[in-house]
Amino acid sequence: MGKLILALACAVCTQAFAEGITQFHKDVIREHYEKQILGSGKDLTVRQPDVNLYRRIFEKPNTLDERPLPPPAEIPWPQIFKKKELTLGEILNLASAASGYDTAFDPQVDLSQVIRLNSEANSLRDIAEYLTRVSGARISVYPESRVVVATKKVSHNG
Repeated sequence: MGKLILALACAVCTQAFAEGITQFHKDVIREHYEKQILGSGKDLTVRQPDVNLYRRIFEKPNTLDERPLPPPAEIPWPQIFKKKELTLGEILNLASAASGYDTAFDPQVDLSQVIRLNSEANSLRDIAEYLTRVSGARISVYPESRVVVATKKVSHNG
């Protein structure tokens, strides 16, 4: 009688444990042991394509571990507000830091030159073009190395 109760308890526990395993995993386990028993490395059963298709359709992907990220812009748009009087050095440091770029200054460039911005936030390339036009420095943006370089303008007049 004790052996019967023990066998019944083992059978109930085994089925309770197997309920947490998906059908796909049960098939893989069964296939693995059948291959071991028969000594064959080939697949023993060929599932119909519609079975594979329906299993793929009804499988829920794990989206909890994936963080949705916005696509990166070519050159980000820094926020510099108009009607502010900032120096050339402050504007370049602010714009490049907001865009994730490094700045490199030529020692001959006057970074304390006050510049009045007359536009809303623009791309880093537009800001560099504007600063080149209104200041005594030539501003270049290099997206490949993520650096903004300020060099002194050279006059080509005779």
